Amino acid sequence: MSDLVLTEFFDYEPLPEDMVYKPSDTVNNFMQDFTFVSLIIGAIGSGKTLGSIMKWYYLIHLQEPDNNGWKRTRTVVIRNTTVELKDTTMKSFSEWFGDDLKINWSNLTALYEDEEDKVHAEILFRALDKPQDMKKLLSLEITYAYLNELRELPAAALYNVTSRLGRYPSPTMGVKATHACAWADSNAFDQEHWVYKLFFDNLPSNHKLFLQPPAMLDDGSVNPDAENLENLPDEYYGDYMLGKPQDWIDVMAKVKFIPLQTGKPVYPEYNDKLHCVDEKQVRPPDVNIALICGGENGRTSAVVFGQVDAMGRLVIFDEIVSEDVGAMEFGKYVKQMMQADYGAYRHMIWLDIAAGSRGQVTDHTQLKVWNNLGLNCKLVKTNKPDIVVEALKAKFNTLIAGSPAIMISSKCKTLRKGLNGGYQYRRVNVSGDKYAEKPDKGKYSHVCNALEYLVNGMGAGRELMSSSKFKALANSGKQFSGGRAFKK
Repeated sequence: MSDLVLTEFFDYEPLPEDMVYKPSDTVNNFMQDFTFVSLIIGAIGSGKTLGSIMKWYYLIHLQEPDNNGWKRTRTVVIRNTTVELKDTTMKSFSEWFGDDLKINWSNLTALYEDEEDKVHAEILFRALDKPQDMKKLLSLEITYAYLNELRELPAAALYNVTSRLGRYPSPTMGVKATHACAWADSNAFDQEHWVYKLFFDNLPSNHKLFLQPPAMLDDGSVNPDAENLENLPDEYYGDYMLGKPQDWIDVMAKVKFIPLQTGKPVYPEYNDKLHCVDEKQVRPPDVNIALICGGENGRTSAVVFGQVDAMGRLVIFDEIVSEDVGAMEFGKYVKQMMQADYGAYRHMIWLDIAAGSRGQVTDHTQLKVWNNLGLNCKLVKTNKPDIVVEALKAKFNTLIAGSPAIMISSKCKTLRKGLNGGYQYRRVNVSGDKYAEKPDKGKYSHVCNALEYLVNGMGAGRELMSSSKFKALANSGKQFSGGRAFKK
C-alpha cells in the first residue's frame, strides 16, 4: 500500500491510515461530485488521473449495502487502446492499491474487497481498439464508468456507457446503485472536438465540468495557482518543457483549447501573428475589383474569398465551411451567401480538377452544377501537391513593401486552424520521423485546398512551374521545397 496522506476535506474518510492522499481544491470538488457525468480537465501532472481513481475508491464505500450487508459495485474503466490501458491506467490502480486490488491482467478485470467495511467492488477494464469493442459496452451491467483521457475516445463511448449505468446492483439484491454516475479526465483539446462542443458549447443539465488552473502562464512562468506542484519534480514545468513544440506546451501545460499537431504541418511558413489581421482592420473589398475565390467540395466543403488590394497583396477576408453536404446543396448555400454579402461583386471561383469529373451517382459534375447555379467557376490547371502546396508556400514567404504578400482575416477561423498545423502530413508507423508524401485528408484539408486552388488560379502555380529552380528539380526527380526562392 502506498504511503500517502488522507485528505481532511472528505465528509466520509474510507482511506486506510497508511494511505495519505490530499487532493487539490479542484480535484477534491470533482471527487465529491455525483453529477450523472462529470469531467475534469487540466495540465499534464495536475493530479487529475489519480483524483479519478480516488473518486472510484470514495464511491465504492458510499454504496448502500445489499441484503447480505455488502456494498457491491461494478465499474467499467475505459481507455482508447489496450497498450495504454495496461501501461498507464491499470498500472496506476495497481501502484496505489497493491495487493488489496486483485488484478487479472489477462482478463482485464480486478476485484477489491474490504472485509471490515463489507466492500465488494468489481472493475472491468476495457479498451476500444476495434469497432466491435464499442458495441460490447452496450451489454454491460454496471454501477459506474470511468473514462480515462476522454479526448482520445469517440463520443459513442460516452453515449453507450452512460446508458448502462445503475444496472448493478439489481433490485433483487435488495438495493439499487446509490450514486450511478460516469466521470472522465482529459488534457485540453481543439475547440472543434466533440468533447468541447458537449461540455463548453452545449452542456447538458446533468453534466458538470471541472477546469483546473493552467500549470504555465503565457510568459512561460509557472502558475502559482497550479495544482499538484508539491508532488512533481523540481522544474517540472521549466526544464522539462525545453525542446517541446509550442503547441504541445500550450495544450498540455497551459490548458489551451487549440489543435495539437500529431503530424508535420503542411505550412510551417504560416505565422498567425504575421499573416493574420484582425477582421475589424480588414478593409471592405473594393466593388470595382473582382473577388477571387477557391472552392472544394468533399466530406467537409469549403469556399474561401479573397481579393488583391492596391499594393498587390492577396487578402483572404471570408470563408464558408460546411460538413456532409452534396455539391448541389452546398452550391446553393454559397450562392445565397454571395448574393446576401457580395451581390454587387464580380467573382471567379477556382475549383479542383476533380470537380470536372462525373460522380458515381450522377452525370452532373460539380463544375456544371455550380455554373448552372450562376456561380462563375473554372478548373485549376493542376492539383499536384508539389505544385499547389509550394505555390502557396511561396506566397507566405513573400513580402510586398514590408508586408506579407498574403494576409488572412481573423474571421477565417477554420482556415487559420488548418494553416496553424491542423492541415498536416500524417506520421507513418515506422521508426523515426517519417511522414506521408501527400497531406492528410481531414477536417482542415478542404478549406486549405480551397485556398490552394485560389492561389493556383491566380497564376502562382504557373509562376512556380516556369521558375528555373523548379524545372531543374523536376528534371532531377527530387521534391521541390524551396518557397523562399520567390521572396521579393
